[in-house]
Amino acid sequence: MSPIRKRIRKQLRNIKKRFVKKVTVSDVKQKGDGLVFHLDLKNFWTPLKNISVTVTEGELEKPVPYKLIDKHHLTIHVPESALQELDNRLKVQLFINGQRMWITVSDDFSMNAASGILLGGKYIITRVDRSILLYRKFAELEFHAEPLSVTEQSSGYSRLVLQSSKPLSSRLPDNSIELYAFQNHKLRILDCRLIGDDCIEINDFTALSLGTWRLFIQWDGRLQPLETDGTKQAKLESFNHAITLMNQNGYACLSMSAHSFKPDTILFKQDEESIHINISADQTEDGLILQMEDTLTQETSAYPLRKNSDQNFAVLPIKELADNFSIKRFFVVSDGEKPVKKQFILDPKILAGEFSFEHIIDSQLIRFRFYVRKDGSLGLRVKRPGIRKQITSISDFKLSGYVGNLSEFVNCRANLLFEERESLESTRVPVEGTFDIDLKKLDLTSLKSKDKTIIDLYIEITDIDGHTVRKEKIRYSGSDYHKDNYYDSHVVQDSEGNLHYYLITTTPFNNTKIETFAVPSHIELKDEGAVKDRHIWLIGERYDTAQDNGIVLYQWLRDNTDIEAYYVIEKDSKDYKNVSDDPHVLEFGSQEHYDISLKAGVLLGTHDLENILPFKTARGFFHYEDTYKVFLQHGVLGRKNVEYHKKFYDVPFDLFIVSSDEEKEEIVMEEMGYESDEVAVTGLARFDRLIQNEPPKDILLMPTWRDWINTDQQFLESEYFSTYVNLINNQELNNLLREHNVRLNFYPHYRAQDFFERNIDLEDSQVNFIPFGSRKVQDLLIEHALLITDYSTVSFDFIKMKKPVIHYHFDVERFFRRGILRPVEDTFIGRIAQSEQEIVDLIKDRVLHDFENYEVDITGVIKYPDYRNCERIYQAVLKGLEQKPATAIQQY
Repeated sequence: MSPIRKRIRKQLRNIKKRFVKKVTVSDVKQKGDGLVFHLDLKNFWTPLKNISVTVTEGELEKPVPYKLIDKHHLTIHVPESALQELDNRLKVQLFINGQRMWITVSDDFSMNAASGILLGGKYIITRVDRSILLYRKFAELEFHAEPLSVTEQSSGYSRLVLQSSKPLSSRLPDNSIELYAFQNHKLRILDCRLIGDDCIEINDFTALSLGTWRLFIQWDGRLQPLETDGTKQAKLESFNHAITLMNQNGYACLSMSAHSFKPDTILFKQDEESIHINISADQTEDGLILQMEDTLTQETSAYPLRKNSDQNFAVLPIKELADNFSIKRFFVVSDGEKPVKKQFILDPKILAGEFSFEHIIDSQLIRFRFYVRKDGSLGLRVKRPGIRKQITSISDFKLSGYVGNLSEFVNCRANLLFEERESLESTRVPVEGTFDIDLKKLDLTSLKSKDKTIIDLYIEITDIDGHTVRKEKIRYSGSDYHKDNYYDSHVVQDSEGNLHYYLITTTPFNNTKIETFAVPSHIELKDEGAVKDRHIWLIGERYDTAQDNGIVLYQWLRDNTDIEAYYVIEKDSKDYKNVSDDPHVLEFGSQEHYDISLKAGVLLGTHDLENILPFKTARGFFHYEDTYKVFLQHGVLGRKNVEYHKKFYDVPFDLFIVSSDEEKEEIVMEEMGYESDEVAVTGLARFDRLIQNEPPKDILLMPTWRDWINTDQQFLESEYFSTYVNLINNQELNNLLREHNVRLNFYPHYRAQDFFERNIDLEDSQVNFIPFGSRKVQDLLIEHALLITDYSTVSFDFIKMKKPVIHYHFDVERFFRRGILRPVEDTFIGRIAQSEQEIVDLIKDRVLHDFENYEVDITGVIKYPDYRNCERIYQAVLKGLEQKPATAIQQY
């Protein structure tokens, strides 16, 4: 693009910005009678008329007062009376001239001022996300309004003694004491003890992360805030932090900041296998260590800093720098009885620019770059060579494209790899530069492990010995992603007369794949589905399961209605034997399955309907477009972005099942594009089976999958694997479980099962591994007293049974890198841990409290507390069929 065009585009963007209305929160202050939010208004060129501000909780909506200061500033006053009614979430919305305003935060707004507000005995945090959201947190805790005054009595390395203005021992007869620290939605319990009559000693701060933490003392079942007079600030050190006891808005707080290390110069020198880092500083000490932290796995490596004249230097092996090809961060750790971990504080000029070098590792030219991070610390980026690759044309079942940049792979060659997703059977076609491949000449049928499957396409780089150096999926430049469409197709009849259909499609990330299904020679296609019977309902989940909403709804329909309902599942799946005695359970791909698939007028699935039909779910295949399609779901939406948007379908779902009004309106309608009459608030079918007859016991650890893990090596090197291995091997946790005779049952996601089972040692452990398919998920949820998960929606089933859930969010930013549908506070109900020590502390807390549930409000995610979800789904489908006659279904 020419400089003139760039300048014109920039000017047009600036002009556009001047006409986009913006409302930002610049400040919030707590006042005796509530909260006051200060808003800035920008680009409101027309008069500000008909302004209104409302606060809503659930379906209740009330006006709240506001004040328009001038055309650029407005304040909103949320009175204490409104906050007293807060049980879960309040939403504050601004309307100007009849239009709802999107509210964001200004660049300089600090949420610390708005977080952790104690008002009317309630702990309230705020969030700005299109609206101003107020959440009540820790509702099971009772807060005392009157503060307790404390002063610093003494402090030292990792030790702080607070002296109370009142005697404490009389209120703590066994001298047991607990200090609670709050930061936004985080809660930590500090290890401490009572000294004498009025002093509290804290000597472990590892549970606290950077930032400001407000302190409370617990007694008589209530939390009382601590306050200092603000005239003196105590300062001390721990290994990780410089700590300040301070006064903030009348509360005693601990401010945690990083130790700093400011070198005069940093110089780098490269030899054949290592990098020498030379550091000079005004004040250095003996016994320093350069610590490298992998920002992906948080694993650390230590390298001694040796003295050389007036400098310290460390030698770092280049291969270790390249581990995981991830960003690294560096610290200086002091030795001795009072070690501290110091963060580099660098002026960019100290590095004399950036230091970069190249090195060949595993036949790849790897680029390394030391740089100054935004926070002033020292970082290292490691970059593998990119592969230029793309499919540019699909025609007559031929692929045209290119692969390039292979010069940075030493003695390597490239292949277009076709790999069947189930069996991993594959075939390769050598490629270089531009390529044209006639897929009709490839024996794709020999790759198939079953009639209906998927073949993924990769560019694979192999070295001189044939070992895989890189393997990456290849995109199609003309991708127009729809789940139920395809770009080209081909049909092959094998020697036994079976018809194999091959369809070239893409994934949501525009990666190319081949979907294939077969019609065996013995299958008779009767009328090819020209006439659909809307009294015949075909139901399923994933093709290999019968544990979720599908099987529950199917069995309810068989028991309570005259609907001719059928359930489909693969014969070789573990769940098949549990339902195979039922004559209306169909074996996937059987003659009966084809017969019902061609006749069924209603299709109901927990996943895409590909899982319940033996053929491609696309217009033109056996009149698929003439069916009434119901999405039963396999969880409650609101967390990770999912691929069920209406825009992703050529023939979309006719009915979308949800569990709350918020899920319907904020997610399925606003985010996913469905109309109100296409979404039914019924609750999930499986909720009907969540009946707790026996007192639960033990702990269930049930993490979900990470979609960025694609190979065995990636799994074993992942933070995901190491985090859960470390947790189940945690000695403090195992001692706790052993002491209280509690088992922790580990049930990983089905895609992670083999990895964990092969690579963890549970001998002499209180942890028990549960193989996939050996137990029904619902039975596991019913039988356990505490659930530990990360982001799995099974947590909603657990909280519906009024049992506690702890969420382990050690990689939350990466997991939600493509966005989150609703704020964390809306759907992660229970407690959230972000470190191993934190989750162990939370587990200990629930064990010591006999697995008592947290006091939570779940109406924002599950509307109905009863056991009539299947009935509501059934009625919603009947209503939808009435509103959409059979003739209308054929008119998409």
